[in-house]
Amino acid sequence: MLAVPALDVSRVVVFVNEYAVRPRAAAGEQEMPYPDAADVLVWPGRLPIPAVGDLVAAANAAFRVFSSAHDSRAFEELNGLLRSARPSPVATESGLCWMVDAPGEVLPAALGTCLLEWLMNHEQARLGTCHASKCVDVYTDASPAGQRRFCSSTCLNRHKVAAYRQRSSRSRGRTGKPETS
Repeated sequence: MLAVPALDVSRVVVFVNEYAVRPRAAAGEQEMPYPDAADVLVWPGRLPIPAVGDLVAAANAAFRVFSSAHDSRAFEELNGLLRSARPSPVATESGLCWMVDAPGEVLPAALGTCLLEWLMNHEQARLGTCHASKCVDVYTDASPAGQRRFCSSTCLNRHKVAAYRQRSSRSRGRTGKPETS
């Protein structure tokens, strides 16, 4: 059996945004090379890095967990990811660890168990995809208010500027001059 490495959820977010098809397409990065997965995930050196196709498939499966959270289906997608990887809990002196039978199950199991831990400690609404018009990057929200809707402050600012410009263009009269109140 192979041990499943524990991943940090912030690294999982970066991995999904760099390898999943939809975020790459929204960013226009389909033709760009992928970053080194070992660096993105902080992957243990003793485990081989999966092939690019397997990395993309795993990222797409994790993306579905994030993107389904808005309609309360994150657990459904997560359970599908976990069923495909089949991690088994194993008790050790240092606590619980996860194991899988095949090398191809390590990454999906690592992503699944990381997201399982996140969801056991946070609501589904704390996972999501960016609400900006030209972005579908994933995010986690650990803020006290739990109101995050954008992957970054850049996307939030772009959204605010676009909304301001739209309001400004509607408030202008036919003469092109701003209306006065």
